[in-house]
Amino acid sequence: MRGYNKQDFSAINYTMISLLSSKVNILIVGGGEAAFIKCGTFSKEGCNITVVSKEFNKKFYKLKDVSNIKLIKDEYKESYVDINHIVIIATNNSIINESIKNYCDEKCKLYLNCEDFTQGLVVKPVQRDTSNMKFALHTKGGSPKTSLFMSKIIEDKIYEYSSFIDYTCSIRNIVKMRSEKKEIMNFVCSEDFFFFYTKGVQNIILEMFYEIGSVSTTGM
Repeated sequence: MRGYNKQDFSAINYTMISLLSSKVNILIVGGGEAAFIKCGTFSKEGCNITVVSKEFNKKFYKLKDVSNIKLIKDEYKESYVDINHIVIIATNNSIINESIKNYCDEKCKLYLNCEDFTQGLVVKPVQRDTSNMKFALHTKGGSPKTSLFMSKIIEDKIYEYSSFIDYTCSIRNIVKMRSEKKEIMNFVCSEDFFFFYTKGVQNIILEMFYEIGSVSTTGM
């Protein structure tokens, strides 16, 4: 059934930013399951991870040789926060979690609170990669499973445009020094131009209006 009962959801508002992963230092405080999951997720994205805990879930030792992960067997100290950009609070002690949160606020650090995501400043979205696109997704109602479901639908749709995305990026690189770059890209990044692309006449159309030479359509 496609209908739904309209409800008064309290929508969560997000501001999306993209971090340059290799330059980002992340501190994870805690050594349990939640800490392990976050460690694996952020390390795969290429961030530099330091995990501090007095005890580690045995799963962590599968990561001990990963180059961008450092495991430190120690109690939490504020000095660890000072040298990182983002802090993930993942201990099973609410008092320690609150202490870390307060210190992060004092030092203007971004932090993710595994105990209660609404008490943090950062929430990890669902992320998906194709060969030429990366996107992140949240639901405003706070349903991660729904985000996962919708991310697959969006990913499949992006694949339909995969070679066209490569083509438009090639055009952008060709015209980036031209005064009419914005006009050209508005022309190219449209459903009308995509129609011409599917017919294989995109270069002819582009040459008619902007005198741009032939552009490769490899992968089409």
